[in-house]
Amino acid sequence: FNSIAAKMLQQREPPVYLSSMISPSTSWESTKTSSATTMSLDPPQRRIHQMLANYISTIAKEEFVPRLNRSLHSSVSRSMGCETPDLRSYYSNRPELKKYTLGVEMDRGMDYTLILEDGQSISDKNVIRSHFGVCNDVCENEEKSNNVSTEELLIRAANQSLWADVFPMLTGSEEVLQSCMENIDEIKPELILLGPILSMTSFVEDCHFTIDLQKKRLDSICSLAIIVPVKEGRLILARTIMMANFQPRTQGSSRQLQYTMQIVDAHHSPQSQTLRDAAISLAKD
Repeated sequence: FNSIAAKMLQQREPPVYLSSMISPSTSWESTKTSSATTMSLDPPQRRIHQMLANYISTIAKEEFVPRLNRSLHSSVSRSMGCETPDLRSYYSNRPELKKYTLGVEMDRGMDYTLILEDGQSISDKNVIRSHFGVCNDVCENEEKSNNVSTEELLIRAANQSLWADVFPMLTGSEEVLQSCMENIDEIKPELILLGPILSMTSFVEDCHFTIDLQKKRLDSICSLAIIVPVKEGRLILARTIMMANFQPRTQGSSRQLQYTMQIVDAHHSPQSQTLRDAAISLAKD
């Protein structure tokens, strides 16, 4: 998975602006003649610029990812408590997700690897589809049962449903950032996507699923771009690489699903001109 993560980062180097109106050779960093870059910031702009600078400074700290993961694992453990449906039961009762994986997800560009019980690795999507059987309307008519095989559970989970629980955990308010600036022990998953003032959102750039029949587990690695809206389009502040691991176990077993942040890579320095211009743009909204 380290090689997949490295490949994802290599493929997703700047341009850092996502807009059809901006050519790849143009960025705010190179536009030195803009009058907005020379004017001093007014109080609202300074406040937003300080938030952006604090955000970049925080995620760039060496201890940020380890502390974030400890907090993330704790959040996942709480969310998987007795009030949350067991994941094995969840996928056992949703046979239609097999069709969703083999059809929608594979057709829209998700990458897949299937590791057979003998260790053979397969990346050809048509071969993977053949292994799990031709999936037409019969997938939706399969009987819902708690006795579904592990192989069947893994293919049902190998889609965006595996990531559904983590994104709310990554979303918080700017107050979380202020708390972290005052106390480094307050690093929380909600620090990744901040709002409403900064209006941060994420965009999934790449996602890879490995269905491992040897180890009876599903691994997924996902590349996220963290963006803020600006007048030219969307500015990528940072990119993250996250991993998800799902191992179906009997009902009541803990840690069936675990999320781990591998990399948080800031694309700007705290005092860059780009952040100043972004603050000016965000202050107008």
